[in-house]
Amino acid sequence: MSLERGFRGYALATLGALAMLIAASPARADTAVSACGTLSAAGNYFLTTNLNATGTCIVIGSEGVSLDMKNHTITGNGTGDGISDGGGNFESGAIANGKIRNFNTGIGLDTSCCVVIRNVDSSNNTDTGVLVGRCCGVMDSVTANSNGTVGIMAAECCYALNNIQANNNGTGGGIVATGCCTAIANSTVSNNGGDGIFGNDCCNFVINSKVQQNAGDGVDLTTSCCNFVVGSTVALNTADGVHLTNNENLVTGTNASGNAGNGIFLSGTDNQITRSVASGNQGAGAQVGCPGAITGLTTKNNTGGKLTTSGGTCTQLNNKLN
Repeated sequence: MSLERGFRGYALATLGALAMLIAASPARADTAVSACGTLSAAGNYFLTTNLNATGTCIVIGSEGVSLDMKNHTITGNGTGDGISDGGGNFESGAIANGKIRNFNTGIGLDTSCCVVIRNVDSSNNTDTGVLVGRCCGVMDSVTANSNGTVGIMAAECCYALNNIQANNNGTGGGIVATGCCTAIANSTVSNNGGDGIFGNDCCNFVINSKVQQNAGDGVDLTTSCCNFVVGSTVALNTADGVHLTNNENLVTGTNASGNAGNGIFLSGTDNQITRSVASGNQGAGAQVGCPGAITGLTTKNNTGGKLTTSGGTCTQLNNKLN
């Protein structure tokens, strides 16, 4: 199995496993919700109408709450949370199928873990679209556009994000993952006021995604080792296209083009670039800390040079450096 297929399999397996945890909860009678308030007991809830709020609208008050918004919209006045966990430290929950608009934070699960958010659009909030605060959750088909600071914030480890739209957010950027082991797949992260995707721990994955025209680095995964960009397009960003620091990072099957900094920047040692393209960048096509391996890299028309290495010696094979 190729490395690229292995990383894709990791993301899909994580998505499936966490979704099954929610699906496996006992069946309960569904409860209709027609006004803002607290969902105080475990169970399945559904919206019957659009909701408007001053301050926070829905408070999840128990573990095991699943809310189906039934394609309705929750709209605020620029303050509070559209949906909040109220600081409850819960360990399971799900939110699906609706829109959230004009709160301070659209979804604020600051203290809860093991949540699934699916088919939700949390956009045009004054600060953050979606905030999840404890480890281990799934976001699938989530949109977080035009929020004042950041689209999606995952504040601990081990999230699987699939089919995310995080565009036109503020200086906090599109997606921020502050813990290890988050996989971001099949997503579009563009035109944000900061980095497109930012992470500051180890073992994060960006897979089959488009990260373009952001006002910082396209993908910036820093502080610790073993971060991976796989099968992605990282283009036209204001700083580096791919910026990975520390050691043992991998970029494979990726196109890093037209960025104002380097196409690909890998610091530290034991880095790898395979089957990737870096063209038309204002910095170097690739700047790599060695020892490591650079194979199948194509560079073309980069203002700052083709390939720059530092430290030890990198193995180079089948590169086309123009």
